[in-house]
Amino acid sequence: MRALSIGSMLLLLTLVVAAQPPVKPVATTDKPAGNLIQVMRGVLFNNANLIFDVQQVDPGAPVKAGETEFGATQTKNFASVYSGWQVIENAAVALDDSVDAILKSGRMCQNGTPVPVGRADYVKAALGLRQTAREILAAAQQKNRDKVIDLGGDLAEACAACHQIYRDPEGPKGFGDTSLRCKVLAKTN
Repeated sequence: MRALSIGSMLLLLTLVVAAQPPVKPVATTDKPAGNLIQVMRGVLFNNANLIFDVQQVDPGAPVKAGETEFGATQTKNFASVYSGWQVIENAAVALDDSVDAILKSGRMCQNGTPVPVGRADYVKAALGLRQTAREILAAAQQKNRDKVIDLGGDLAEACAACHQIYRDPEGPKGFGDTSLRCKVLAKTN
């Protein structure tokens, strides 16, 4: 009798679970939350600097818990939260995944100009960043400081490939005029 009761309960439970509608994925918005400079400052700038810090700070060196100081590098201040190499791996992953964010349609530049996600040179620069980030991740996983330092140059070049065209040109009002950001200027000889 007891086996029959347990069997009936299991059958009933199975039928109830099977009758539930499938869980829908969490709704996301197609509209980006921030403009390009916010993504750059919030994700790329911070994480690129964690990688550049490897030149001065060995991620493999032991750090005492809670050892922080005013003006210290990000790597030093946060090394006790995650292990040193884990910080560099995480930074490389963030840079890689940020490529999707900077290539997302609908994002605007700080000056209201659409991010040029349809331009081949912009996409090429973004994909160059992704490739470099993946190489940095592999080097960090191997705890190869010399390789990460070398790849820091590639990271700087990947950033410059986009910045020279889309960020650095000054507007007609001079320094601080961002009106030309994300616009492609006609080449003058």
